Amino acid sequence: MSAFSHSLFSSAPPPRQWLVGPAAVLLCFTLSLPTALGSVALGLFALAWLAAGGWACQWQRWRASPTALWALALLLMFVVGMSYSSASHAQLGNFMGKYAKLLALVAMLGALTDARWQRRALQSFMVGSVIASALSYARFLGVVPAHLGDSVVQGHIHFGTIEAFAAYLFARQAFEPGPRRWLWGLLAALLAFDVIYICIARTGYVVLFALIVLLAAQRLGRKGVLAGGILALAFAAVSFTVFPTAKLRLEQGIQNLRQYEQVEATHRGNLDQNSWGLRLQFWRNTLRIIALHPLRGSGTGSMPVEYARIAPQDLLTPNAHNEYLNTTEQVGLIGLVLLLGLGVAAWRDGARLMPVPRDATRAVLVTIGVGSLFNSLLMDVNEGRFFVVMLGVLLAASIGTARHRVGASP
Repeated sequence: MSAFSHSLFSSAPPPRQWLVGPAAVLLCFTLSLPTALGSVALGLFALAWLAAGGWACQWQRWRASPTALWALALLLMFVVGMSYSSASHAQLGNFMGKYAKLLALVAMLGALTDARWQRRALQSFMVGSVIASALSYARFLGVVPAHLGDSVVQGHIHFGTIEAFAAYLFARQAFEPGPRRWLWGLLAALLAFDVIYICIARTGYVVLFALIVLLAAQRLGRKGVLAGGILALAFAAVSFTVFPTAKLRLEQGIQNLRQYEQVEATHRGNLDQNSWGLRLQFWRNTLRIIALHPLRGSGTGSMPVEYARIAPQDLLTPNAHNEYLNTTEQVGLIGLVLLLGLGVAAWRDGARLMPVPRDATRAVLVTIGVGSLFNSLLMDVNEGRFFVVMLGVLLAASIGTARHRVGASP
C-alpha cells in the first residue's frame, strides 16, 4: 500500500469527534423511548456532527463504505423526485423531512470512528430498551396511568418492532461467554413477553418470530433455519392460544380479512377501523398508481394527491403501509433498486464485523425488511430513525477493516 493511500485510511478522526460519541450514545438511548425525546437527541447529534469537522476524513470513510454511498444515492433520488412530484410545497417539505434521516446513517459512518463510543452507543440502546419495557410493564400493571399513552412509551407498532429487535440482541448476547449470560437471557425473555403479551402490534409479533429463525440460523447454520422455524411456529401457537392479547389480535385480523372480502364482493363501503382490510386496499390502489409511472414513480410526497385521483371513494392515505410499495410509488423501480441495494450493501459490509455486531447488523435488516412488508418503516419517524441510527453505529466499525482492500495500489 502506498504511503498516500495509507494516510487516507489511517488519518486522524474529526478534530472534535469527542462531540459525536456522547451524542450518538444519547441518540441510541432514546430509540425505544417516546418520539419527542428521540427528536431532540437527533437534533443534538446533528449539531455535534456538524461541529466535529474533519470532512476530508469523513469523505474517505464514505468512499470506503458501500452502505453510505447507497444511502446517499437513495436520498438523492428522493431529492430528484421532488422535481416532478404533484405534491404541494408543504407536502414536499413534510416527506423530505422524513427521508432526510438517511443523513444520520451517513453521518454515523463518517464521524463515529472511536470503537469505544460505538460500543457505548450500542449498550445505551440496550439500557434504553429495558427502561422502555419497564415503563410498558408499569403501565400494564397500573403503576403508570394508561391514559398517558405515547408520553410513556411509543405507539404499539413502533414499540413492538424495536423491542422485538432488543429482545433478539439480549438473546444473542446470552450466547457469548461471561458471568451475565443468565441476565441477558432473562431480559430477552421479558422483552419478548412484553411484545407478545402486552403490546398489541401484530407487526411486532411477525418481526419477533422472524428474528427467532434468524438467531437459530446464526447459531446452527442451515439446520438452524428449520429448527428456528419450528421454534417460531411453536412459540406462535402458544402465543395465539394462551396469551389473551395475541389471541385477540389474531382473531381481529381474521375478522378484518372476512370483512374485506365482503366489501370487495359488494363493491360498496370503505374499510374504516379494519387494519388488515385497509392495508390490502392501500396496496391494491398503490399498485395502480405505480403502473402509471413504473420507472421513476409519481414523485416524492405524491401519494396523497395520486391516491385521491384513482380512489376518491376509498379511505385516503398518504402512506401505502408497505415501504417497498411506498418507495416505488414515489421514485419508481429506480428507487426500489436503491432501497434494496442499501440493504444488500449493509448486509455485505456487516460481514467484516466481529460476530456479535455482524449478527446484530443482519438482525436490524431483518427487522426492517420484514416489518416493511406491513408498514412504511423508513418513512415512519421511530422505526426509520432506529434503522439508520442502529445501522450506522454497527457498521461504523466496518469501514476501518476495509482499508487493506480499498487503496491497495502499490
